[in-house]
Amino acid sequence: MQQETSRREKKKLQTKKTIAEIALKLFFSKGLNEITVAEIMEEADLGTGTFYNYFESKEAILKYCLVERIDSGNQTLEEIQTSPLNAPEKLSQMVQAVGKTYEENQSLISLYMKFYRNLDKLDRKAPHGVRFKEVLSSIIREGQEKNEFRRDIPPEIINEMFSEIHKSTMSSNLGLPFMDNINYKLSLLLEGVTTQKEGEA
Repeated sequence: MQQETSRREKKKLQTKKTIAEIALKLFFSKGLNEITVAEIMEEADLGTGTFYNYFESKEAILKYCLVERIDSGNQTLEEIQTSPLNAPEKLSQMVQAVGKTYEENQSLISLYMKFYRNLDKLDRKAPHGVRFKEVLSSIIREGQEKNEFRRDIPPEIINEMFSEIHKSTMSSNLGLPFMDNINYKLSLLLEGVTTQKEGEA
């Protein structure tokens, strides 16, 4: 019985993912407002009413898809955090990993943020950012304890600086490739907070 329930749950999860990915492709090609629930479900070869067993609205699909991708990115953050790298290397890899997640999902994020800006203030909760800041704080503390990061700068300031890299890059009008933009900022910020070893100029 338990095995049957597990199989049924897996099938439901797969159906939800299928609906979401089909909807996303349609949103990108024609626009969210131009696509109806009926069109999504026709493409998925399912009844229109079935849609509401999985999503309360078309907009809910955006959040679901973004959370899916952020969850995958968070797994990478955990692996970086527990790796044997030193703190500056961990921080660098983490910023780059999150940057790649943003770069690969810019269309989804833009669509989500367009909807997000139209929400009532009480509902404006982006599904990303929290875990990134938590892991970042942990790495900064580790770096300061090991004298790899400057101790004269409050950890909250370092966290704020690195947390803003992705946001500033997403709104940048410089015309640079996304990851180049991030890496320039990352290099400058790391140079400012990393403890210089003896013999270094």
